[in-house]
Amino acid sequence: MSIVEDVPAGPSPERIGGLPRFELPDDFTMSSSWKRAQETTDDGGPINEAERIVSLSDSDSYHRVVWALSGGSLRAECPCKGFHHRDWCAHLASLWWRWVRGQIEVTHIETGRRYRTPPSWLSFDREDRSHVLEGLTPAELDAYLTCEWGDVGVREYARQTDRSPGTVGNQLRWAREKVGGQR
Repeated sequence: MSIVEDVPAGPSPERIGGLPRFELPDDFTMSSSWKRAQETTDDGGPINEAERIVSLSDSDSYHRVVWALSGGSLRAECPCKGFHHRDWCAHLASLWWRWVRGQIEVTHIETGRRYRTPPSWLSFDREDRSHVLEGLTPAELDAYLTCEWGDVGVREYARQTDRSPGTVGNQLRWAREKVGGQR
């Protein structure tokens, strides 16, 4: 039986204040968490759209972590002491390492879109402005993130999603109207 099958399914208890925004620390490439993430393998897997099991090969334990896109940010949380004290741990570093290498898919909670690598609109330099995205439909949010924040053209995005450029253009226009021109 795999580790993932041993974990009870279903959502985690509600978190006060929502999920924390994932940010890479300034010195992440020099951290022991980052080195450990690259030297071990992860035998875990997805539980649901927002949670994964991380089971690093140098440990007998596993962690149930939050790892999903929401609004315009990557949301992440791990129950380990490293995350609690530094907001950064080997478990999250492992997921980031695997994601940038195309080894896992990450789901955007509101749009349902799955990303094999970090999307072009994901930025750690931009402050969390997810609040400006509230009220957008999933399709409007998808178009806005990709075309407005990701600088992908409407026609290119329409081809990628097998939709008409007019449909994507309308969704983007409606999103811009709702957001009020804020980037």
